[in-house]
Amino acid sequence: MLAVSSAVFLAAAAVFGGYARSLPSGPHRYGYAAAIAAGAMGLAYVLMALASGLFGAETDVLRFVGYTFMWIAIVLVVCAVAGVGRRLTLLLFAAVLGRVWITLGSWFIDGALALLATLGTFAALGLGLYLLFGPFSRAAKALESERQLLFTKLKYLIVLGWVGLVATGIISEGAGLADDFVAQLVVIYVEVVLILGFGGIVVRSQRALAQTAEATSLRSLGTDRDPGRGGGQGGSDGPNSPTDRAEHAD
Repeated sequence: MLAVSSAVFLAAAAVFGGYARSLPSGPHRYGYAAAIAAGAMGLAYVLMALASGLFGAETDVLRFVGYTFMWIAIVLVVCAVAGVGRRLTLLLFAAVLGRVWITLGSWFIDGALALLATLGTFAALGLGLYLLFGPFSRAAKALESERQLLFTKLKYLIVLGWVGLVATGIISEGAGLADDFVAQLVVIYVEVVLILGFGGIVVRSQRALAQTAEATSLRSLGTDRDPGRGGGQGGSDGPNSPTDRAEHAD
């Protein structure tokens, strides 16, 4: 199962990378981000297959390292599309990556600490949901309709992935209601839906990506490329920009 999963994700990475190369110079970076997300999980599954097959070792840590790089790529794209600033971007990173590693940590502890870790997982999930449906959605309302639609699709896909992964972790590791095979099968299914859905949505949204590339820089944590462009459509962090108002609305 691990080998098949790695092949699926690596093939997806190759396809997304091929699409990215066909995109114009601005939007192509977002296609490469989709390829990185798929490639990260593909490489993680290769290492998991080797660790399990050759050494009989546990593979949870390798999976969560893959999650880390996968989510970094996804979050960077979502923040760029939404046009949010550095503070909201870092908060979403904290919520997403915090949830990932708190979830893993909760599997290795018992008693009150395990309960606290579980509560921390839900707190991080709640923060992520608040950010996406609160400040991020308000910022996206000021953008072009194509970017709004792309953000909305990505937002609901991310929520679907979060809920699926958190629920599977709680049912299998927390409550012990599913055996390892069933739990792994469900997790892989959720991962496939999340990664293939993310990549497919991104590479097919060329107009929205062009608008995003014109307004923001993928590697600058969501900040506008030209701070002097404050009030322009699609701008991120100008002094009177929609995003600035959204960040300070709560």
